[in-house]
Amino acid sequence: MLSEINELMRNRHRRNSAIRRMKRARFRRMCLNVLAGMLGVVLMSLFFIFCHDIVLQSPYFRAISLEVNGNRRLSVQEILDSARIKSDINVLLVNLSLSRKYLLSHPWIAAVEMTRELPGRLVISIREHQPLAIMDMGRKFLINQDGKIFKEVSDIDTVELPVIEGLDFSDLDIGDIRRSANYDAVLSLLEIGRNPACILSHQRIRLIRVDRDEGITVYASEPIQSVRVNAIKIGYQNYFEKFVRLEKIIAYFKTNKQTQGIDWVDLRHKNRVVVSPLIS
Repeated sequence: MLSEINELMRNRHRRNSAIRRMKRARFRRMCLNVLAGMLGVVLMSLFFIFCHDIVLQSPYFRAISLEVNGNRRLSVQEILDSARIKSDINVLLVNLSLSRKYLLSHPWIAAVEMTRELPGRLVISIREHQPLAIMDMGRKFLINQDGKIFKEVSDIDTVELPVIEGLDFSDLDIGDIRRSANYDAVLSLLEIGRNPACILSHQRIRLIRVDRDEGITVYASEPIQSVRVNAIKIGYQNYFEKFVRLEKIIAYFKTNKQTQGIDWVDLRHKNRVVVSPLIS
């Protein structure tokens, strides 16, 4: 009986030893598999890094064509500098999204599209703000054709545009606040003046002064159809009709040799025109 018990104990010990050996063997195999996998990942990473470096340093993808279009005011070099793009850059190194953000931060650029065409072509299409007038609110700002302020006037801005006086920030279209009726009137006047055939086109306007009670007065920068006109009180609304009347008044003064022109003309009232001539 004692011998049987001893035999059972020895068998159990042998089984436990075998199980421990099997567990150690499985652990070693697992460790070897993990190490092999890690080594494979490292080698694969090194391979991809090597390939990546070869591709990025390859002259095959070097920019041989940097095309910029849509620019009128800004030079090609100014645009490339703003986009942080060098002329000999590898086109695969250009972060299109980041370069686009850089360009949109430029005050003169309203919209940007960038495309990459492999192996070596990069196309940058921009749309510049088209300045409509200068808003003078103590500080001078440029507004675009949508009536939005897009930058403050600086010494390097060579623009000859009508200057708007008499409005303030409360008149602007900001956030949920709609622009005022006074500002709408100014923009309507300027919209008509964008037509070069208009008798009071942009080129002839020096100043637009807004009086909240009396309306708009326009000051000419040059003679209108060879007649000197200093100021035109045009008020609000019905600008087409008022321009027709102004054209008739100008035609009359062109034939009147007794005056040097018009000091001011009041077109604010529908059934009445008041003219103050410049007497020679």
